[in-house]
Amino acid sequence: MALEDLIKKAQSTFHHQYGDINKHVTLVAAPSRITLLGGEYTEAVDGYSLVAAGSHSVVVAAQRRNDRQAVIHSLAYDEKIKVNLAMLKFDRSDGWANFPKGVLYFYERTGRKFEGIQMTIVSDIPEDAGLGVSAAIDTATAVACNILGTQPLDDATLVKLCQRVESQFVGGDRGDYFTPFAQKLGKKDKLVVFDSRSFKPDYAPFDSKNYKLVVVDSGVKKKERDEEYKKRLELFKQLLVEIRKHVPKVISLRDVDGDAYEDARKKMDIILRKRLDHVVYENQRVRRAKDILARGDYAAFGQLLNHSHESLADKLKVTCGEVDILWGITQNLPGCLGARMAGIGWGGHLVCLVKAGEVQAFSDQVRAEYKKKVNINAKVYVYEPEEGAREVAPVVSTQV
Repeated sequence: MALEDLIKKAQSTFHHQYGDINKHVTLVAAPSRITLLGGEYTEAVDGYSLVAAGSHSVVVAAQRRNDRQAVIHSLAYDEKIKVNLAMLKFDRSDGWANFPKGVLYFYERTGRKFEGIQMTIVSDIPEDAGLGVSAAIDTATAVACNILGTQPLDDATLVKLCQRVESQFVGGDRGDYFTPFAQKLGKKDKLVVFDSRSFKPDYAPFDSKNYKLVVVDSGVKKKERDEEYKKRLELFKQLLVEIRKHVPKVISLRDVDGDAYEDARKKMDIILRKRLDHVVYENQRVRRAKDILARGDYAAFGQLLNHSHESLADKLKVTCGEVDILWGITQNLPGCLGARMAGIGWGGHLVCLVKAGEVQAFSDQVRAEYKKKVNINAKVYVYEPEEGAREVAPVVSTQV
């Protein structure tokens, strides 16, 4: 759906729910998130990720209230909840509403009090596709709070607040920083280089006219994925202890690089070495990607994506049969320069770099070949890097 249409829907739904058609409504759009390199595993070692803000969005329409109540409505679920701002807490029965509630909870704990807020949330971000829909709700809500409240949060603090919603308030096992970072600081035709340590934005150019980012959802999520993901994170802690035997004074695995690592890895158990190889060389790939894109070498960038996927499959062992089959299909399709699994693994989606003129043929063939080989219907989404979360103008109807 075009962003303009999503904004129209947010406006009309808000006025239907709350009235006040002549009173100003604050509108905020937050994008989906695409992970090209790095991600959960490099963030876990204080490293780097290459991400982008995507073309799907969450739009929040919001107004102040004066009764210390938060009223939150979701168009997707056709539900509305009302809660006292002094009584905010996680409630499983509130489902989706726990994400904006969590933002309000942590925002108030920065000392920035609201008299009240009412809001409507609309979205066209595909759910369960690993594109950051809940984080986009967090980010859009937080930006709306910045606009409606006093003393707005700086970008780094806002990103960290959104991560706390996912990891602490909602109580999930995950909740990364690179997703709200991309959703807040994304730029049109730019990829975002996220440094887990500095939180300072850096960018690489992306030629959206000639290349597209095509997300292909495998339709698979293995039941063991969360348990195996936790095992990898625990292993990284063990690896840090092990590597310090050979490379002393490192703060995190992100600091292990160059000749010191090449010497140390030869002394390690082969399984440990493979797991560590992934995060060390993946951090290198993110840094190389910036230089490669600066000189416009998209064939080389595509190869970085391929090398990253091969590392996820062979060294970290986090892919699965269906995803590897899907990746193999993409390697022989028209216009595809490279592809890589995104997310924690054991299912999920690929991000593919595809020449713009070949996107339709690529999309049709990847769906057909995947269906033929594994009898699953893959979903395909075409993206280019977009702007991060920001206030957007209302759409004025042209109807007479």
